[in-house]
Amino acid sequence: MTIRDAPVVDWTGRFDGFAAAEASLDAGELDEFGQAAWFVGRDEVSERAWERAHLRYLDDGDLAAAVRCAFWLGFTLGEHGQFVKANTWMARLFELCARGAGDPRIEAFEAVLRAHATFAEGRVAASEPLYRHAAELADAAGDGDLDTLATMGRGRALMVLGRFEEGVAALDRVMLLIGTGRVSDRAAGPAYCAVIASLLARGDLERARTWTRELGDWCDAQRGLEPFRGECTLHRATVMQIGGEWDAAARAADHVRATETRTDTLANAWYRLAELRRVTGRVAEAGDAYREAARLGREVHPGLALLHRDAGELDTAWRGLERARSAVNDPATRAELLAASVDVAIDRQRIDDAEAAAAELATWADAFGDVVYLRALSARAAGEVAVAQGRAAEAASRLRTAWMLWRRLDAPYDAALTRVLIGCAARRAGDEEGAQLEFDAARSVLEALGAVPDLARLERVAAPSGPDGPAAGLSRREREVLGLVARGWSNRQIAEQLFLSERTVARHVGSILAKLGVPSRSAATAYAYANGLAPSA
Repeated sequence: MTIRDAPVVDWTGRFDGFAAAEASLDAGELDEFGQAAWFVGRDEVSERAWERAHLRYLDDGDLAAAVRCAFWLGFTLGEHGQFVKANTWMARLFELCARGAGDPRIEAFEAVLRAHATFAEGRVAASEPLYRHAAELADAAGDGDLDTLATMGRGRALMVLGRFEEGVAALDRVMLLIGTGRVSDRAAGPAYCAVIASLLARGDLERARTWTRELGDWCDAQRGLEPFRGECTLHRATVMQIGGEWDAAARAADHVRATETRTDTLANAWYRLAELRRVTGRVAEAGDAYREAARLGREVHPGLALLHRDAGELDTAWRGLERARSAVNDPATRAELLAASVDVAIDRQRIDDAEAAAAELATWADAFGDVVYLRALSARAAGEVAVAQGRAAEAASRLRTAWMLWRRLDAPYDAALTRVLIGCAARRAGDEEGAQLEFDAARSVLEALGAVPDLARLERVAAPSGPDGPAAGLSRREREVLGLVARGWSNRQIAEQLFLSERTVARHVGSILAKLGVPSRSAATAYAYANGLAPSA
């Protein structure tokens, strides 16, 4: 059974039904009531119901069910940051497990608990074989939930230990277990989030995108779902941003920002909002969001550094990147810091610094050879350095490789930025026509996305070298728009002709008026005819 085949579960309806009959519920029904309450975000009701179910199971002599109920209560309390209560329940669980020695299900629970406790103490290497043993016991006992949690824990431990191929294999197995239908919804949700977080930290966008789609299908099948609005929604927003779905990503991140209470998740929501505001040119709002994320304890580079770069504050940007690089080591974030360092160093005309950052980025990409995202960042950085050093042929080769990798990842923004650099390489080789074709291709994508700062950088880069006569300062696209304005076309007509949005055309018209120093469209038309910029027919 696939996720898409799973029936829709109405947790709101279940919660309401159990709540109406709460006084008469037996142990199993109280257990289900606790699960329904957890799914609809009624944590205090969930905790109370599971406590009562646990005690009722003990009264009924069902030790295995009592252990399972207490396990999930402790697990969910820990997930919500209530560590004192969680640890109290975990200690209680060890006592109960000692009473149930010889029961395969209880032994599997105890093994998972010991592995979790060892990992939480920071003894990651020691936790890996414990997780492996726990998964074997859970599989033998036929408990898909415990098998999933143990395998998920082992995968995370392997990733931390640098045994990435084994770690990814374990995480893939988690997803396959969920697909078999042997895993309950209460185990599937945390597993999805943990797997996607691990993959994004590694930069494995291909797998993260696949499992994010599966997570979306799973969430759609859970009516009334609440617990996974936070970090998991942000994982989805990250994938959507990379895929060019900026409006949807912004809505998702803003929803988390407005509803989340956990500090780490809230900080991540502010950072994602800051990134989306930065790339769309909302400078003041982006700065506010970065400051809020920093206040909550989140690292705000490379995003903040790129905001400073766009404002021309290059030394400030470089200092922020240097500090962040000294503290961050997870693969994806470090690679992004190094890629930003290449950009800023070249803008500062410190080519040696750019070359050093690109070389370190290449080392990271080589260490994770199967991660396309890291390879794409590295190839683009190497090509950017080659452009700056005048090695046009090498730059073109590396940048074409990067562009194909971004296309493979379906990452239109990064692909467009790479085409700008390909245009620069073509210009270095003396091919101005080829350069302008690349610039035009990049411009179309950036305009569609609304990437205002990058469009401004592109227009500065794309302006032909040498004197430009009466149209000096107008980009190629602006000259096209001016020609159509001179024909008397409206913004809507121009937008349809050039496959742009009316908002983009209006922005171009405003820029044209400002650059030509004229007050109106009619004055711009007169200027165009007086200076030979109007269409001949």
